[in-house]
Amino acid sequence: MKIIEGLQLIDVAQLMIIAILCYVLTNLIKNTKVVDTKWMPFVSMVLGLVLAIVTALVFHDKEIGKAIIAGLLVGGWTSGMFDGIQGFLNDGGTSE
Repeated sequence: MKIIEGLQLIDVAQLMIIAILCYVLTNLIKNTKVVDTKWMPFVSMVLGLVLAIVTALVFHDKEIGKAIIAGLLVGGWTSGMFDGIQGFLNDGGTSE
């Protein structure tokens, strides 16, 4: 999450709202077994995108493009796509 905050695309309040809602909704969809788990990262990213647009409109954010990018990143983060990236960054790219 610090990576996304560091980009300063949206403020922290919006970021937390999107992250919490995206996490909850993604898990609800995952538990219904309606969507195959291999598609969940994409579902999560779409949810992040939609939530970011709604949040930007509610907060009267003028830069919706930045909110869209943040929503996609938060969606990827909530689905676990950043675990590999963080592992690579923390390990320095050298795994033994």
